[in-house]
Amino acid sequence: MTEQQLKDKRIDVVKNFYAKLDQADASLLDLFAEDVQLFFPKFGTAQGKSSLGELGKRFALEIDKIQHIQDEFRFVCDGDTLVLEGQMRGVMQNGDRWPTSQTGSHHFCTVFEFDALLIKRVSIYLDPDFNLEDKKRVNNYRQVVKTEENKA
Repeated sequence: MTEQQLKDKRIDVVKNFYAKLDQADASLLDLFAEDVQLFFPKFGTAQGKSSLGELGKRFALEIDKIQHIQDEFRFVCDGDTLVLEGQMRGVMQNGDRWPTSQTGSHHFCTVFEFDALLIKRVSIYLDPDFNLEDKKRVNNYRQVVKTEENKA
């Protein structure tokens, strides 16, 4: 397999991961090495497929539906590392939809490290305050943006 073919197959693995995640398909665990290393904000760092399951259970406490917008995915690959920048939307358990018109979009970035075609490390970078319940920080950063816009 050429380097380009391997890169393309890994991109397909990542797209498959997000498709399975959006469908709450537990077979997504088949895409990972047994001793996968995981990082997620507020969850921390963990190891093993069971940690992915635990994170999924915690997500389900808050999120009813999630959709990763695959048409917006952007990939950067270097060796065994693949970085994805993307956007997503969803519905909280209480029915609130996100992103809202206030936020415009909900971006995320994920770093994947592969062993052949299995994901051996995944670090997910996003703000888990999906529906902007952290009003103090939202207002603080919104004010900075408005101030900067007024200077321009």
